[in-house]
Amino acid sequence: MKQALGEWARIAPDLGFDPVIFRAKLLWHKNEPTRSHVVLRLRGPRFLILKRTFAHQSDSNLNRIVAAQTDAYSRLRPYPKAHAPEILYSSDSGDLLVMQEALGKTLDDYLRLARAPAPLLKRAGAWLAAFHESCDTEKRIYQPHFMITHCERMADKVEAGKVSVADPTNFMACCRMVRGKAKTATDQETISATKHGDFNLRNIMLGSDGETGLDFELLSTAPVGFDIARILMDYAELFQSDEDLVPGQLLSSVTIRAFFGGYDLVSQNDPGVAFLPFTQILNDWVSIPSDPQQRSWRQEHRYGGIVRLVRAGFGVF
Repeated sequence: MKQALGEWARIAPDLGFDPVIFRAKLLWHKNEPTRSHVVLRLRGPRFLILKRTFAHQSDSNLNRIVAAQTDAYSRLRPYPKAHAPEILYSSDSGDLLVMQEALGKTLDDYLRLARAPAPLLKRAGAWLAAFHESCDTEKRIYQPHFMITHCERMADKVEAGKVSVADPTNFMACCRMVRGKAKTATDQETISATKHGDFNLRNIMLGSDGETGLDFELLSTAPVGFDIARILMDYAELFQSDEDLVPGQLLSSVTIRAFFGGYDLVSQNDPGVAFLPFTQILNDWVSIPSDPQQRSWRQEHRYGGIVRLVRAGFGVF
């Protein structure tokens, strides 16, 4: 934090700010071998966010991530309720950013405050629809081969002892069921658009001025179901009620109706929306430490949700 504030003091005058009159508050600190950064809130004449990255899985990608956010900001400017933060400063390497602070709280914050989820999911869906439709979209025939192969390779790695996962027998069984889950989605029409890349409950702010997406990944295109599955499975694993959950499915009709009350680029019958939750839950599962003692509270809570959902969706446990 001290280093980040020192760098802020150096660059602030060039941005037209006196750093002395800003109050700083640490919002987030991640310190892992491959990912280390701090996020600070700066309050003064303007409300700003400073993000300083010290380590990243691929430092060469930092500028491309900045480019993705800049692209989102530009594309969403015509939308009165859908936003991306404006970047006011980026270092040459992309490791130091100053951006406009988004108003409100994250979707995750509101859900942990026990707010009614349906209106919140509708707002998240509306933001994602604006984000997707603001780029050049393309109709495509959905082919799930890549994700089928990905899941089967995960099972092979667990079986070979190369990857450790909680409850490996059930995990491998689910991975090998994915091919069957894909049959009804194959060769169906979908829409491809620019992808957010990590559209989870903590990466969208809901405020009085609308909704703001955060932390975009590298610019790429994909079927819109990838972003939809990412946020809906994050919600389902952590907050979704077991009521109204039909055997063979992971998302309840209540969840689907709420989100698609705001998202209108494709319907809930989109092949990616139907299939990709089954691959997303496996990606989330393998990311949880196999040793319960190594899990955070959130990871432990998520794993409990995964077990319940897998019981319904895959018929194991």
